[in-house]
Parts: sequence; C-alpha cells; structure tokens
Amino acid sequence: MVEAKIMVISVMDRDRPGIVAEMTEGIGSLGGNLADLRESVLCGYFTMILVASFPPSVSTEQVEQVLAGGTSAHVSVVLHEGPLERAEDQAQAYVLSAVGRDRVGLVAQVSRFCCDRGVNIVDLASHVEGDQYTMMLQLDLSGIASMERFETELAQFGKASGLNLVLQHNDIFRATNEI
Repeated sequence: MVEAKIMVISVMDRDRPGIVAEMTEGIGSLGGNLADLRESVLCGYFTMILVASFPPSVSTEQVEQVLAGGTSAHVSVVLHEGPLERAEDQAQAYVLSAVGRDRVGLVAQVSRFCCDRGVNIVDLASHVEGDQYTMMLQLDLSGIASMERFETELAQFGKASGLNLVLQHNDIFRATNEI
C-alpha cells in the first residue's frame, strides 16, 4: 500500500473573511486531511501554515493551483519527507515573556540569546503598543543541562538588554492564564 503524501502549505493574503474556509475546502476537494494548522493576522495580512496528507496521486503543483486559483492568496507547497514529528516534550516546554522599549533588533537579540544556548523557539508572538514591545515565546529547554545556569544567564541578559523577562513552565503559564 502506498502511503499518503504529507505537504506543508503556507498561505498569505490581505486579511478578509473566508480565507480559512477557501483553503480548507480546497484541501478537502483534493482528498486532503489536515494534521495541523496555525494562522494569524499581522498588520492586516493573513498568514497561515498547514500540514496535510494527500492521496499519492496529488502533486504539490495541484495543491498550489487549487488553493491559489481564483484568489489573491500567495500559496506555497512543499512535500514533507519522512514521518511527522509530534509536539515537543511538554516536560521541557517553557514560556518566556519579554517586555521592553521598542527598538530595532529586539527580536534578533532574544532569538540569538536562545540560539547560542541551543534553545529552540517553538512559537513566538509579539505586539507593539506605543513604545512598548512585548514578546511571548514558547521554548523547548530539553537541551539545557543546567536550569539554574540558564536562569542566571537569562537574568543577566534581561538586565543588559533592558528587558523585563519572565520564564515559566508551560503548565504553570497555562494554569494561570486560562479562564
């Protein structure tokens, strides 16, 4: 038996009602089954990434044509090789909030700090209001040998960069931020 093709699909368009419906209906019309989806609107632009499995006869070109056809959306499709990886080890999932004065290079500074320590940023959302920049990062700290050392370096980094940094285990963050 031939296995399904797994495809990663990215979509970008000016935000308007109906984009999610159009894209998911198009995927369904090709026999596609969604495995994962994330979407957001950034400064009036809709962005979405989806992972879906398709029958072996469906090509990436067909998926692009069906999803972009008749819309103004920019659609990109790549074939995923190998099995799908599931979510990170939740035991090592942490949330880092970073708040500071808005300035050029802030996301680069924080992401470089993480990269230099082998920390994977699993999710990142940011927002600017006035001169305050806020980032919420979900981090995979499974590669950290010493949490004490990491927390010390994080505190030093926060002080040197003028950021208020708060690191919480993902479970604690969820428990204190859900209704």
